[in-house]
Amino acid sequence: MRKAQSLIVQFTLFFIIGFGVFLTIGTVFKIQSESFRDNAADSTMGLVGSYFSSALVNAVDTCKQCDYVQYKLRIEKVTSEYFFEVGLENEKGMTVRDVPRDKTSESYTYNFNESFDMNGVAATIKTINLTYNRTKNELRVE
Repeated sequence: MRKAQSLIVQFTLFFIIGFGVFLTIGTVFKIQSESFRDNAADSTMGLVGSYFSSALVNAVDTCKQCDYVQYKLRIEKVTSEYFFEVGLENEKGMTVRDVPRDKTSESYTYNFNESFDMNGVAATIKTINLTYNRTKNELRVE
């Protein structure tokens, strides 16, 4: 092999090895970033569930003499580029769903789903109305 040919082969090999190392390191950092993002979204999903669970208890507990309570709840619109949907159902209680990943978490509702008629779904990208109607025995999210 001539000297010029060996330089071209050497340059090509170093380029391929360098590009491979660059792709490997980039992929590792991307996987790590996605992992951190998913962990942050999972933690936030639990916190959103706790926040709404405490709001449910507060709405029912503060309405001893009244017939109707309405809370306007607002949380951070986007966490880790994900937003959430909060839903109330009679069968499951309260669910928090991570919309882009379609991952759902059930939150503790202190057996309200057995005592009250619970319904409604609302996304966290806007202000959420939580209403408790004592005359209808209904908890609703809009």
